[in-house]
Amino acid sequence: MTEPQIPVFDASSEFHQNLGLLKVAETAMRKLGDVVMIRASESRQMLLLTGTESIRYWKNHQGQFQTELGDIASNAGTTRILIGDALERPENAAIWDASRSGLAEVNARWDDWAHRSLTTATRALVRDLALTAEAPVDLRPICSLWAVRALCPTLFGDALPDQDMVDGLMQIEQFYFAMSTKDAEEIAHPERLAEFQQARGFLDRAVRAGLTQLNDETSTVLATMNKCLPETLSEEQRIDFLRPTLGRLLLEKLNIDGLGLLWTLCHLAQSPDLVPEMAREVDGCTDLYDAPDTETPLCYSVIQEAQRLYPELPFIYRITSKEMEVQGYNVPPRTTILFAPWLVHRDGRYWDTPNRFDGHRFLTPPEDRNSYLPFGIGPRVRSRSRFLQHQLSVAVRAVVAEFDLQLAPDCKRGNLRPILRSTLAPRGAVPVAFRYRTAATEAATLAL
Repeated sequence: MTEPQIPVFDASSEFHQNLGLLKVAETAMRKLGDVVMIRASESRQMLLLTGTESIRYWKNHQGQFQTELGDIASNAGTTRILIGDALERPENAAIWDASRSGLAEVNARWDDWAHRSLTTATRALVRDLALTAEAPVDLRPICSLWAVRALCPTLFGDALPDQDMVDGLMQIEQFYFAMSTKDAEEIAHPERLAEFQQARGFLDRAVRAGLTQLNDETSTVLATMNKCLPETLSEEQRIDFLRPTLGRLLLEKLNIDGLGLLWTLCHLAQSPDLVPEMAREVDGCTDLYDAPDTETPLCYSVIQEAQRLYPELPFIYRITSKEMEVQGYNVPPRTTILFAPWLVHRDGRYWDTPNRFDGHRFLTPPEDRNSYLPFGIGPRVRSRSRFLQHQLSVAVRAVVAEFDLQLAPDCKRGNLRPILRSTLAPRGAVPVAFRYRTAATEAATLAL
């Protein structure tokens, strides 16, 4: 019997390289179906798997993907490379055991710490918007600062200035992008990459700065974990043992570049009837910063809809370590396998008017849960999605409680087209004007 052949989409031309992966993947799926081999170059090919059947296959074969696919270039593998494995080495078992007690204390105190940082960051966001005096302000730096302020003080304290944290996190994003786009040979020794050295250097700098600021009253993840380490360690050893915990929490709990908030506010600025409706819902909220997300279902639906259109992980990838079978096809070694939430989320088979932003869409849950996976699949995804969506819910509630939003008329429409790096970012400035709804809200905000 002849083995089934995977249809091939040739994307090796300069034209397709300039189109970018978002458009290439969309075109390949539309022309050839849910299982397509994209030939990016003579030495690189990518197996695109989309549609909910591929998502089910992925979920049902997690063991296969963990054991038969090398994940040096997966998101999880890249994280391990970046943060290091000092705590996992057998000779450091005693330090790992001590660190587990620190993690238990962190878990017990996390909700209070995170709520404190989120509240402080969101109040600062509202104040910053108040100072724009109704002139359009670019959402990109505003949202990046909010994301840093909502998490980093819980981890590091005030170790580095906010802008240094924003710049360092961009270096981490560039490392992830490099790991997902370079050939297997180029990433065989990731520690040699300039992107790795810059990203690791930033993490170490943040930990070192946090250590210099410690005192008996410091209440952060860094302070808690540091207390578990032997006093005899050198500073470099201490950083090696702290980096895995702090780095993993940073990457798990961060709203990357504040893009979830940016895309939500961007669409609200183009939905003049939606913001007043959300504001009326928020008016009945017991506490903007403390109420459960279920108390403002429209606000929560809006942020879920933004994440449908702009998932944090638009593509999730693995690289085959050997020849293997995937969905009935034989796949050669060194093939990048791409699962595509970006395409599933915009597929008319699962969504009505899939390319339209509809803030009411998630007031009714999707019929097929496999059609919505903005944070991917895995054991940590559920808690991560709840945490990040709650952060966004609080920020959006606070903004719509005070302001009406309007996209600047001179905003270039091309700026609003997402570009794929390791995330989906706007191509240029996103200027939005924030205007007080009433004089009373202006007075209350300026009094904060």
